[in-house]
Amino acid sequence: MDMALPLSTADHRVQGPTASPPGQSSLAAVAAGFPEATDAGIEVLREGGNAMDAAVAAAWALGVCEPSASGLGGHTVMLVRFADGRTVAIDGSSRGPAAASIATITASDQERGYRSCTVPSTPATLDWAQRRYGALSRERVMAPAIRIAHEGYEMTPLQHRQTRWVAESLRATLGGQLFLHNGAAPRPGERRRQPQLAATLERLASLGASDFYDGAIARQIAHDMRRNGGLINEEDLAHCAPPEEAEPLSTVHGDHVLLSAPPPSSGLDLLLAFNVMNELRASGLEVCSDSWREAVALTTSAVFRERERRALGATDLDQHVRQQVLGAPYARGIARNLHDPAAWGAEHPEEPGDTTHVSVCDSAGNVVLLTQSIHSVFGARVAHPDLGFVYNNFLAMCPRTRHPYLLRPHCRPRSNIAPLLVMRADATEARPLMALGAAGSRRIVSSTLQVVGAALALGHGIGEAVAAPRVHGLMGREVWIERSAASDALLARLHARGREPMVKPDLDYSMGAVHALQFNENGRVSAAADPRRDGAVRVTA
Repeated sequence: MDMALPLSTADHRVQGPTASPPGQSSLAAVAAGFPEATDAGIEVLREGGNAMDAAVAAAWALGVCEPSASGLGGHTVMLVRFADGRTVAIDGSSRGPAAASIATITASDQERGYRSCTVPSTPATLDWAQRRYGALSRERVMAPAIRIAHEGYEMTPLQHRQTRWVAESLRATLGGQLFLHNGAAPRPGERRRQPQLAATLERLASLGASDFYDGAIARQIAHDMRRNGGLINEEDLAHCAPPEEAEPLSTVHGDHVLLSAPPPSSGLDLLLAFNVMNELRASGLEVCSDSWREAVALTTSAVFRERERRALGATDLDQHVRQQVLGAPYARGIARNLHDPAAWGAEHPEEPGDTTHVSVCDSAGNVVLLTQSIHSVFGARVAHPDLGFVYNNFLAMCPRTRHPYLLRPHCRPRSNIAPLLVMRADATEARPLMALGAAGSRRIVSSTLQVVGAALALGHGIGEAVAAPRVHGLMGREVWIERSAASDALLARLHARGREPMVKPDLDYSMGAVHALQFNENGRVSAAADPRRDGAVRVTA
């Protein structure tokens, strides 16, 4: 299917971790987790590619530039809005190997190392989606990532910190040492070149993703697993299926319709959070007030406790369940119990997941939201020494007790990925009002909720909404608050509710990273990358 329209070469790049300037808008845009990845998307748009080509080009590049967050060893989920008004979720979530079980994998094995890995599905998802919906050749779309792997990119201060956090684990394995310099984290400004990964990408560009699953690359992966006690074998790789297309979830929020990805992604939790906030708006909450921030923190905490209690798998989500869980009575019940300590449940540690996201639109009106991850920072903290990529540790997201995502053969890990499209409820045009996604495990839901609230209720431009201070409610008593939002009144409200506020620096890395597009009435678009991380935006006329 060809969705491409030629684009002008007139463009504007916003460098580094900043939002686009006020009023900066155009017809097409890329907001991605790293500047070179943003450039990769714009490059293929300028050469006649469409939004899918650009999103996939950026995703391949992010696997090079953000090895701590994504890459060939992870999985990828998309939400796609076509110019004709159709919307589809592309579920490229991964599955466990056939040998995965409580008997073969200990609880500590699940957290890191070769036995924490699901079968990587990112290569299959990117290749399939781009062949199905892109306009350019695979070789052309992968060319920027290959070039970056050969030529290198400059390490950022954030990447230096991330690598330093896990340096001890990386030093312990041959593959992990690919990301160190003389056994230490490379300094900011140092150039990181990845010849092994470049060669792997060149092979995939030439032969397609099939080589990753049923060719020489597959044999290399299986050999690496065997020699290191991993469970993924040739048969597991050969049975990795293409991604599945699914109907998005939807709900009504005021004058808007919201669409997101179904389980095992976390769109259901995000939309439920909006529904709970709908119920609370009746009490006169003013967006970005202390009472509103308190409500956001308590709501995000509650929906994840509800996820544990409800424990719905993808196969459980029939139309009846969709209508029930996303119905007003369900949200009203949660809102009614927000302040009841008996409803809080047990303390849960905050998940350490790291992720990356791309938001892209083209001049034809197509929009692609793409989120991909290897779960934790540097995933399993082991990498293939010859292929150059980090393995995921998604089996950490599979509970060991009865659950739809139970650790077992071919299990599907649950995920916090939640891309979002915001449509006007009465709109006749196909293009959304906003399109966004985020990185940051459970903070994906809280950060998205707050960005949309600021943009819709206060009329903030997307850059201002993304940069606004945030709160995040953990599943127990603790609430994270960025310093500029931590008023005495908010702290007092939380203490009075039995909560334990933890004040964090402004623009704190741990509070998630939103990459967003905002569409104006004249059909143009503004874009923002979250200043909390290394993202960048670029728009083109």
